Amino acid sequence: MHFDAQLWKATAGFRGRIALAIGLGFLSLMFGISRFVILGWLIARLFEGAPLSELVVAIVLLVVAIALRMALEYIRALLAHRTAALIQDRVRLSLYDQIVRLGPAWLAERRTGTIALSTIDGVEQLQTFFGQFLPQLAIALLAPILLFGILAFWDIPVAAVISVAAILALVLPLILKRIGEESTLRRVRSFKAFGADFLDAVQGLPTLKAFGQSGAFGDRLAIKANQLADSTMFVLQASLMSRALTDLAIAGGAAVAIALGAWRVSHGEMSIEALLIVLMAGTEVFRPLRDLRSLLHRGMMANAAAVGIKSLLDATPPRPPRETSSTPDLEPSISFDNVEFSYSDERGAALKGISFEAKAGERIGIVGYSGSGKSTIVKLLLRFYDPNSGTIKIGGHDVTTLSADHIRDQIAVVQQDTYLFYGTVEDNIRIARPGAPQMKSRPPHRQPMRITSLPPFRTATAPSSENVACGFPVVNGNVSRSLALC
Repeated sequence: MHFDAQLWKATAGFRGRIALAIGLGFLSLMFGISRFVILGWLIARLFEGAPLSELVVAIVLLVVAIALRMALEYIRALLAHRTAALIQDRVRLSLYDQIVRLGPAWLAERRTGTIALSTIDGVEQLQTFFGQFLPQLAIALLAPILLFGILAFWDIPVAAVISVAAILALVLPLILKRIGEESTLRRVRSFKAFGADFLDAVQGLPTLKAFGQSGAFGDRLAIKANQLADSTMFVLQASLMSRALTDLAIAGGAAVAIALGAWRVSHGEMSIEALLIVLMAGTEVFRPLRDLRSLLHRGMMANAAAVGIKSLLDATPPRPPRETSSTPDLEPSISFDNVEFSYSDERGAALKGISFEAKAGERIGIVGYSGSGKSTIVKLLLRFYDPNSGTIKIGGHDVTTLSADHIRDQIAVVQQDTYLFYGTVEDNIRIARPGAPQMKSRPPHRQPMRITSLPPFRTATAPSSENVACGFPVVNGNVSRSLALC
């Protein structure tokens, strides 16, 4: 199974834990084979009429082997899942750090649902790869070698048949590898498209209802849902076909081994005891393969999720601002001097030759038709981007020499639509003002004013202790924009 090397780097520092989980699984496999060897020997002795007193030691060893295998499997599962959780945390933090580096300007051009699915659902899919698939794959690869080394002591031909069948069970699913990968990637794209549209529908439901378009958007969602269902069925079909090939190799190998063993016993080339031991222990080599088979589907899903994660980690903003850390005291003045900017070479110039100055105490309005670059001026001022040419100054300092965080601490921006996060009014205010004084028992419409020194709201808003809907203003538009000034 293909896995991107960039995501494999996330295992740095944890590869010893992964190797330990594989080692525990290998020991568990050895004890599993041992229990069937002992069991085969016991059955052979019983066929021969051996008294129970001669079998006590073997029975005790059988119980010990079973108990040790159970303990090892339990420890391995705990270790593997804990290791996977630690790696997931690292990947998730890397994604969050990357999103912060990309900045709001890059995010504004992407669909929230797609990014959310990569950072949440995509990372969760990796749990299967690191915690289950990767260790199980290593154990399944080692199992035929270990089994042949043990069973060859009793009968080389039958041991060879079982080992070859185990190898075929690993190799045959590769025939459908390309089909499985393509169908899985198609499902991931369909899932992201549906998830993004569904999130848009939830967030924009008031607008859709206001314009009578909720039914039309619902039809659009239905089409995306059908596409997702179809792509999911293709993934399941590929998974079932892969499992069928694995089962065919396992069943066919077992049948050939039984037939060959029976033939060798009938011709006196193999004892009943050896046949029982080889056949019973041989079933243990197929257990890792059956476990791996059950993980193939989730492994393909994890591989497809890795594609979206990698694309996010590799993303770069089209015009990234320079890294600076200067935080001088700034006078309240702004100037643009012959500023030119374009979001990308393909889109053409968003601003060309813009020059103006705003001194302390002045009020300036910038007007223009939609798409003329008004919002771009604000983005450049906040250093979401740096200009292609020209100079932007705040308090006489070139903004490219100032820390972006320091600039944003000096400027309040009120968008046309202010997003309110889920929580109370006070929670929303404290996002930007963590040290704001505690709201006490005051009239609800005056509580935000008390913290922000804004004029009293003329329209009632939600009390500070009540939740406001995520993205949907329970307060009216004027009040939500006033909260943004906090």
